[in-house]
Amino acid sequence: MKLVKISFAGLMFLALAACGSSEADTTKNEVTDALNELNEELDNADGDWRTISTNSYFDIDIPTKMVIDPELNEEASVQYSYVEDVNGTVKELYMIVIMETKEEIESYELDMEFDALSYGELSVANLEDGLDTYEVLTKDPKIETINGLDCAKYEMAGSLGVVGVYYKLGVFEGENAFYQVLTWTLEDQKSEFKGDMDKMIGSFKEK
Repeated sequence: MKLVKISFAGLMFLALAACGSSEADTTKNEVTDALNELNEELDNADGDWRTISTNSYFDIDIPTKMVIDPELNEEASVQYSYVEDVNGTVKELYMIVIMETKEEIESYELDMEFDALSYGELSVANLEDGLDTYEVLTKDPKIETINGLDCAKYEMAGSLGVVGVYYKLGVFEGENAFYQVLTWTLEDQKSEFKGDMDKMIGSFKEK
């Protein structure tokens, strides 16, 4: 299955402020592409939230302050971040969606069948890779129905060096694919962003 491996560059972006000039052209093209896609999405905006509907598989609502971030996960179908210095405090919120078709899963020839819960347990375990500490806060996950789809939801906490991270994950079983909707923020900002994280996961819809 596709692993949920995320980049923590955004969590320590202040340390990466200096960019080499050799990357300037590539960065400019990425920014241009991101802005063009963002303009298209703003047509679906409604107040502080907008609907991301850039593929043929699913829709998801995100805060309008989040922007495309192509560096979070190379396997992600969509990936967005919000990073802003507010009165000296860096606010951070991230979201990615990784999808894997059931046809892809069958090609692995695994001796098991998946539902939202079993796929979710593997997704949660895979997230630990690369972290210094990791704890699954959801001790007894259940399958629930969200927008007509089976979904298993999880909360996790981890750290990379001195950076503490708080995660929320929704794993959905669709008609033809499984979807991992992963959101995360800094551990000390979870009370501020937890509602937004829940709302993003709760808005996910298969087309």
